[in-house]
Amino acid sequence: MALTSAGSTALMRVVGISKTFGGTRALDDVSIDFHGGEVHALLGENGAGKSTLMKIIAGVYTADEGELIGSRSGDLDVAMVFQELSVVPELSVRENMEMGGYDGRSIFLRHGALEAGIRSALDEAGLGGLDLDMPVESLPLAQRQLLEIARGVYADAKVLILDEPTATLSDNEIERVHAVVRNLVAKGHGIVYITHRLGEVFTLADRITIMRSGRVVASDVTTEFEMNQVVTMMLGHEHTAAAAQPIEGLPPLAERRLITVSNLTAPHQFTDVSFAVQPGEVLTVFGQIGSGADQVIRALAGLTHPSSGEVRIDGKPVRLGSRPASQADGIAYVSADRTIEGVFLDYSVAGNISSGALGRVSIRTFLSGRREKQLAEKYASMVAFDPTRVGVPVGSLSGGNQQKIAIARALATSPKVLVLNEPTRGVDVGARAEIYKVIRALAHQNVAVIVYSSDIVELRELGDRVITMFRGGIVADRPTSTVDDAQLLSEILHGATS
Repeated sequence: MALTSAGSTALMRVVGISKTFGGTRALDDVSIDFHGGEVHALLGENGAGKSTLMKIIAGVYTADEGELIGSRSGDLDVAMVFQELSVVPELSVRENMEMGGYDGRSIFLRHGALEAGIRSALDEAGLGGLDLDMPVESLPLAQRQLLEIARGVYADAKVLILDEPTATLSDNEIERVHAVVRNLVAKGHGIVYITHRLGEVFTLADRITIMRSGRVVASDVTTEFEMNQVVTMMLGHEHTAAAAQPIEGLPPLAERRLITVSNLTAPHQFTDVSFAVQPGEVLTVFGQIGSGADQVIRALAGLTHPSSGEVRIDGKPVRLGSRPASQADGIAYVSADRTIEGVFLDYSVAGNISSGALGRVSIRTFLSGRREKQLAEKYASMVAFDPTRVGVPVGSLSGGNQQKIAIARALATSPKVLVLNEPTRGVDVGARAEIYKVIRALAHQNVAVIVYSSDIVELRELGDRVITMFRGGIVADRPTSTVDDAQLLSEILHGATS
């Protein structure tokens, strides 16, 4: 496949870039052209070299070899929008914009000219009419993400690099970001789009470049790729969906009934939700944020208090509205936000895994280091994490490995039911595949697994059954293999069934 575009002038060219850290070759002769008027998706697993390349473009690192060629005399005119937002919540919209767009000349501009420039940039980013004096902390997450983009526009950037801009957004918020991206492309900007959500790549990107082990392995227009082909190129080997890998030796479904949810209701969140999950089964719950799907998951974990209905495990009622009680009754939970609710970044792997099962690693009231290490090694192995590394701090691990530790921490409680909320958010394709295998292996051990995900590709990869939700109610419940993507999306967007 061709490595460069033809027929137009590149806004930015990466030519023969190489970078070595110690004895590790992070980038090896990377050449990519980025053009105006197109969305260029940059794909690859964590460690593929994407972040190093972006930091070289941003001036954080200096390349050992090669050069960057911009649109005007070496001026790259680049703005970067990272997944971890850099806006200052305590400052106003105006103050954040002025910080992002300051170029050394702004002090000589009149207030009116500054405000006009800010409003023009906000309008391009879909934030026209926003109160400039309101604190950014009062904005919803999607508008903060768009504010980051607006700052790049205000700085007169010709190329905007968006790093996982939709990782934590709902479907409606994602479409809003996509609309802004399309608007910027229509005005001639070049967009470099980094994401682990491959589904949005094929709906948004004009061109795809795939990196692996510090090299470009393919680059061409999006129409030349298929989903499975992209995954194979990213991984370097063929990939089989976890849900397509059979689990043998399970008794018929009718003979296995573990968790039943009956008429569960929480005002203004969800109403009359009922379903059952068998041991050995992975049930996925699909819906937009605000549909009630994510809140049902949190209710099972004891984090939302239903007003009526019941949950039973093996016929015994689960105490709802209390996280410790639901855990004691057999439900383990893995949060969508691993850095806030999932893991302790400053603790070791061993300390994280044992934190939910202190009774198993203590002698009377004293923590046993030996027991903690043994427990950690056991569950680290179960989630395909190197057990010799249980002493390292979790904050030093990749996102995929942090998520594995969050799952291991849940497993250490010996659950009957494992509930996962967006289990692979912000995790690359390779780590996702490993996490899916872990989840399927748990189902093989007769754990009932319930997953909320807003990623339709993940539903296909993981779920035996899928429940769709719209405005707090269940639309449909059936085997994943019996329904197509268009119908699933119709159900969560409009509540419509065929």
